[in-house]
Amino acid sequence: MASSYMQVSTKRQTFMILALALSLSVTLVVIATDSGLREKLGDTYWVLGLALVGSILLVLAGYVFDRNLIKRIKEINQQTSAVQQAPESAASETRDEEPDDIMGLARKIEQMARTLQQTEASYRAIVEDQADLICRYKSDGRLTFANGAYARFFGKKRQELTGQPWHLLVANLTPWRVLDPWPEAASFETELADNEGIRCIHLWAHRAIKDREGNLIEYQAVGHNITARKQAELALHDAKNAAESADRAKSEFLAIVSHEIRTPINGVVGFARLLRETALTTEQTNYVETIHRCGLSLETLVSDILDLSKIEAGRLEIASLPFSVRDCVEDTLRLFSEQARIAGLTLSAGVSDSVPQILHGDQHRLRQVLTNLVGNALKFTQQGGVTINLSGEASTPPDASGTRVFILKGEITDTGVGIPPEEMPRLFRAFNQVDTSTTRRHGGTGLGLAISKRLCELMHGDIYATSTPDVGSTFTFTLRMTSKKGDTLMPFAQ
Repeated sequence: MASSYMQVSTKRQTFMILALALSLSVTLVVIATDSGLREKLGDTYWVLGLALVGSILLVLAGYVFDRNLIKRIKEINQQTSAVQQAPESAASETRDEEPDDIMGLARKIEQMARTLQQTEASYRAIVEDQADLICRYKSDGRLTFANGAYARFFGKKRQELTGQPWHLLVANLTPWRVLDPWPEAASFETELADNEGIRCIHLWAHRAIKDREGNLIEYQAVGHNITARKQAELALHDAKNAAESADRAKSEFLAIVSHEIRTPINGVVGFARLLRETALTTEQTNYVETIHRCGLSLETLVSDILDLSKIEAGRLEIASLPFSVRDCVEDTLRLFSEQARIAGLTLSAGVSDSVPQILHGDQHRLRQVLTNLVGNALKFTQQGGVTINLSGEASTPPDASGTRVFILKGEITDTGVGIPPEEMPRLFRAFNQVDTSTTRRHGGTGLGLAISKRLCELMHGDIYATSTPDVGSTFTFTLRMTSKKGDTLMPFAQ
């Protein structure tokens, strides 16, 4: 509606201007052609003619100027309409009824000014509510803006800060200097003292502010107080060091005490064994057997604690010497054969042909893993038996000397009570036992599986278990060893 009215008004103005110019032109022609009037007026004739000519030129010049002005106003009006995002309905109705183009433009500019004021007020409210230190500065390092938190931190007014150099640049706390090329985005930490002298650590985020064309306007920095976080990290680090120190002291203490206790225990077990060979009554024989059995149990406990303490202290070394895997298995069978016979259980073993006759590794630690797993299986098996199976495969081709890595895999399967599913996640934890009743019918220290897992890990392997309650369990371990052609009694095929 406003656009149509503007077009009608423009046409009316054009018609009136052209009519006025035409009437002046006709008057000038009449005066110029009337000789009697020219003689009557004399010199005034020329003055009147020049006045008419000037009037015609002024009217035409004014018409051209108005046309250009209207065209420019329309362009500004279009640009203003494109920039304005949310015009108010009341202002729109007023503009539709406004007959004057200049007044309509003025109202649009006023609306834009109000929108900008609202945006600026919202921006300032957001910035002022922040606890972070926020400031802006030019490429010469002088501040153009600082929020309330920034001013309060340094104990100054904003008017005093504006135009002053940025504090971090003055104190050389930024990764760059005033004359250096400034990064468009960077983050760094600083330690500053506030107006009360309290030291605070801030994490600063610095970035460049650019216009739509990508031209640099200024820079902005936001400082977030991370003093509490830094103090917590420092406290956590100190607590970690203290805990590690205490753990090392505990491990060393256990290692020393366990080693010192082992000597008298060996004496007790040894003399009990000698005493069994002397002439004793039946009652005395039972007493000696009890002493011997208790001594062996205590010796096992001390050995487990000593091994665990060495592992935790990082003092347990893994050897790499040639040995026979089959001899280890036979030694394990001999160790537990009598216990299995008394319990009415079967105990069998099998070694796959894929396992070389001689492997390079720690024979003692392999025997310890087998002993722990077989002893544990016999302890929780009331009927059936326990089976040992060893197999493996080479994981790398032979090198120039004929040596290659061999992964030894062992499986100890029993037909015992099994392990409840809820106990599986903590099965290999130290001092953990599935049977936690007060009677502890099965006995044991709860260290065997934990030590076995640590030993497997030290030998670059692993151990895990699968079990079905009331059916049985299978413990599977892998160990990384080496085999070399020429060290075997029966060389493996190439």
